[in-house]
Amino acid sequence: MIQVDANPELLPPFQPVRAIDFGFEDDYVLEVTTNSQYAIASASDKLIRLYDLSTLQLAATLKAQEKTINKIKVYQDQYLLSGSADGTLIRWDLRTAQPVQTIRHDKPITAFDINCNDTMAVIGTGDFDQYGCPDIVFYDTRQTQFLARFEESHNDDVTEIKCHPTLPSHLITSSADGLVNYYDVTDFDEQEALISVVNAESAVQKAGFFGPECEYVYSLTGNETFLLHTLEGDLICDYGDVRQLDPSIGYGIDCSYDPETQRFYLITGNADGDVQLLHVNVGHIQHCQTLKAPGGHTDIVRATHWNHRTQSILTGGEDGRMCAWQANL
Repeated sequence: MIQVDANPELLPPFQPVRAIDFGFEDDYVLEVTTNSQYAIASASDKLIRLYDLSTLQLAATLKAQEKTINKIKVYQDQYLLSGSADGTLIRWDLRTAQPVQTIRHDKPITAFDINCNDTMAVIGTGDFDQYGCPDIVFYDTRQTQFLARFEESHNDDVTEIKCHPTLPSHLITSSADGLVNYYDVTDFDEQEALISVVNAESAVQKAGFFGPECEYVYSLTGNETFLLHTLEGDLICDYGDVRQLDPSIGYGIDCSYDPETQRFYLITGNADGDVQLLHVNVGHIQHCQTLKAPGGHTDIVRATHWNHRTQSILTGGEDGRMCAWQANL
């Protein structure tokens, strides 16, 4: 039985400080992130928008991809990477808002990451109905050169790729087939590279590393289940359906780890646009606070970015709105 209680004093209260209404009718915000200069949002209109971080005034619009942009990630503050269903992975220099590298693949890109020393890009693909089984593809980022392809690791769309923050050859992948795989690709032998496999028994929507040495893995599934494992694949805790933890929770959004306090958080939402911040311990969940209107969202929130150093949060939703939240320190 998972213990659930409230601990509102664990986090300083977050308040909405700025919001942008994109004025969309049917489009919505897909992902949000930041670097030291910009708040960044990708939307279902296939555009990436850069906003001045202090004012949220529009600074630039990036347009180079013809289909849905499935993932965006800031790398080393200077670069933004965007992966699209058109098969392109583009590296943008945020100082000039111009593309400086393009990797072209023959399948829709659904997930990607760059390893910690910027020598390797890892791409995951999807659209099973049209392209068959997805693959995981590796490119040398220094020469934009193909390295290897794994074709047997997953049998449904790849949903997440996360490279280890300190080990250049280590990464995890997750898929709609329910698997979370952990690899060491020192040598690009698919069978030898696979270290462990976790079966979440439902399509995995989000997965990632956490812990002081990034020694643990979390997964959130399409059935709203939430699990923690070691890198070796041993179960730490199965929290079950997150909707059973609290009546205000409608679905899981993602997780966030604060390396300074070494605290791990589950972020959830509901159909009213509320976002819940939950502190996670083994067998124990603490509800810290809820981000909500006025000043927040009025529809489902799918994207969050939590900067623990500045205690600021960006959220993006199906209401075509991006909201900035700041803690009262």
